[in-house]
Amino acid sequence: MKHTRWQLETLYTIDDVKAGIATIRAALTKRPTNVAEQVERYQQVARDVEEWSDFIYCLYAEDVTRSEVHPLLEEIEIVQAMVRSEAAAFDTKIAALSQEEWEEFVTGSPYAFFLNERRDIQSRRAPLVQEHLLQDLGVDGFQGWGQLYKQRFMALRVDLDNKQVTIGQGLHEAMFAPDRLARLAAATAVDTACAQEADLFATILNRIAGFRLQSYKMRNWEQPLTELLEQNRISEASLIAMMEALDQHRDLFHAYYARKIAQAERVTGEWHDFETNTYRSARHVPFEMAETIVTTQFKRLNPQLGAFAENVFSEGWVDAENRPGKAEGGFCAAFPIAKESRIFMTYRDSYPDVATLAHEFGHAYHNYLLQDEPYLNQVKGTSIAETASTFMENLVLDAAIKETTEREEVLALLEVKIREGLKYASIVPGMFRFEQRFYAERQQGTVSAERLSELLQEEERLAYGPVLPEPARYKWMYISHLFNPNLAFYNIPYTIGYLLSNSLYQTVQADPSQFSTVFEAVMHDSGQATIDEIVKRHLDADPTSVAFWMEAQQPLVQAIEQYLTLTESSLSVD
Repeated sequence: MKHTRWQLETLYTIDDVKAGIATIRAALTKRPTNVAEQVERYQQVARDVEEWSDFIYCLYAEDVTRSEVHPLLEEIEIVQAMVRSEAAAFDTKIAALSQEEWEEFVTGSPYAFFLNERRDIQSRRAPLVQEHLLQDLGVDGFQGWGQLYKQRFMALRVDLDNKQVTIGQGLHEAMFAPDRLARLAAATAVDTACAQEADLFATILNRIAGFRLQSYKMRNWEQPLTELLEQNRISEASLIAMMEALDQHRDLFHAYYARKIAQAERVTGEWHDFETNTYRSARHVPFEMAETIVTTQFKRLNPQLGAFAENVFSEGWVDAENRPGKAEGGFCAAFPIAKESRIFMTYRDSYPDVATLAHEFGHAYHNYLLQDEPYLNQVKGTSIAETASTFMENLVLDAAIKETTEREEVLALLEVKIREGLKYASIVPGMFRFEQRFYAERQQGTVSAERLSELLQEEERLAYGPVLPEPARYKWMYISHLFNPNLAFYNIPYTIGYLLSNSLYQTVQADPSQFSTVFEAVMHDSGQATIDEIVKRHLDADPTSVAFWMEAQQPLVQAIEQYLTLTESSLSVD
């Protein structure tokens, strides 16, 4: 049976896209007469560029072979650079105002948080002419390297079962095939394909990092995490506290990995052994059942949330069909003009897919809660953008676990929950440390493919413990977040969002009425407050304390402890 497939043409056509891009270009040619007009123009073009860039990417993802979309990808890159230049000009204008002029201008403004944030950020930027130069050079430099990565990565082919498959398909087989020999064969084929291209991808990563570091040098930034902290609206003290808290549970995380491998009657594992479940759900979950699961759990928590889910399914906002030519991965695209979202994933009839569906629904609901705000108040930090999604994922998985009585079924679901949690609480922090070490070495010169592999393998050994003596050698090649030109250190925001989500989840689990009073309030504030302010205001906690981030790990800790308890009896006795 075919799974649902969205119909993008009901939202826009390619002619609409071209007209939309032309509108942005026309708006950028007008000269505002005052700062207030410049603010409104920036709001318009920033909103429009998100609308059309997300739609173009949806067109590309639904069929990567669609040739007429490729020129649009290039054109929107150019327009995005123009909007970034507009932002630089806008920032310079507001920075030039005296304190008295500024206070008069910003007092009573509906965009006060955004404007004050932009003025503060501008104090750390280079002069306008240099910022413009960075944006202009970035189109064929910084952005160009990022685009080359996407093209080359999509073109990577893996020899598997006497046929060539995409790198995404090869990785999926290596990590999730139920038969270990099949996983081993796919993992070997992936390594072979990556080895042939490693030097090219190392060059791309070095050029992206080099451009970023030169930008930081031009701005006189001594702290390489400045852009990360800005984009995630989090203080350095809070980030440090979070990383310290994550280290406190490393022994427990290692115990889980060791137990997982022991359940497969092995002493050590290989990198392709850790994603697939040791315990497998016997349930076949067709998409219609996933729709029922998600809608039911959302209704139980909150009527508005349930009604939203029903509308998403009935309006055909989800593309879940498993078909050739479709991009791998999942995402939620936001359309602030249309006040809609679109969810993209490949559904393969399993509980992990149900969790992914719930995750992307969280993004869509977040967009929904902000849709009536002025666009500048919808602009979220990249970390809090992951908060609602992880919340919904946990909601659906926990409900399934509670409603299951069979031991093996419970263990299968726990593994899904734990795998997702450890991705954020262990693997991603390791990736973050890898990035920091890479950037430190990149300041001294180009870092070879071999050295990139060494750095990442060292961090992976810390994350998994002795049960993984030989981590994936080329993992740095297929973590696309490392190659993102626009989002610095783009892995760690997922950890921040995950832990904040856990804190909210515990609050709502203790009192479901807090969904409306606390959870939705946090979502509404997500475009107008920092992470530190949100934690203090809505969770009555100190984000710079290790204790807050330790407590936020409790849902994961409890799941691991339940798994260890349930599997204790299955250990062999010498």
